[in-house]
Amino acid sequence: MSEPAKRGPYAKGVVRRKQILREALAAYAESDSSGPSLRSIAARVGLSERGLLHYFASREELLVAILVERDLDDAVRFDPNGSLSELSAVTHATAQTPGLVRLFSELAAAAADPGHSAHHYFELRYANLRRIMEGMVQRDAAGQGSAATVDAAFAARVLIAASDGLQQQWLLDPTIDLEGDLSRLAQVLVAAVRGSVA
Repeated sequence: MSEPAKRGPYAKGVVRRKQILREALAAYAESDSSGPSLRSIAARVGLSERGLLHYFASREELLVAILVERDLDDAVRFDPNGSLSELSAVTHATAQTPGLVRLFSELAAAAADPGHSAHHYFELRYANLRRIMEGMVQRDAAGQGSAATVDAAFAARVLIAASDGLQQQWLLDPTIDLEGDLSRLAQVLVAAVRGSVA
């Protein structure tokens, strides 16, 4: 006999946690580069800070969960089996939320510590992103008939590193054309994979 579906407090907790993450993203979208406080996120869902953290193992776990939720939103903006040009929609959305860019940068730096809550998230994120971007580069470079001077895996790593680095620079200087710079770099890297760049 199969077990009945879980109901009650557990299911309510899952729904409440999702509501908190959706409101956190909305709060980040409305904030500047300093991002919203936990108190302001808690207020949006009618909780105290302590009540907010009841749904997460720690403050850091909440912050990582916010980035995971952002990634889920980004995933609907592009086809992972498509072209690099589709990533401009993600970059455009990123430029609308400087507080999330700062949160990402701070947690990425902290994630170098294997014991940090963000370590596993970034490890998986970069592995998945490298695989997706490598496929995109390969598809964009395919069919040109010339020998590649750069392999697609290298191009994917460079593009991801440039994206992270440009976001950090953009936080300091919002006049940087984040979307345009990444688009131009993608074109150069695809050309290199095609073999048309020495």
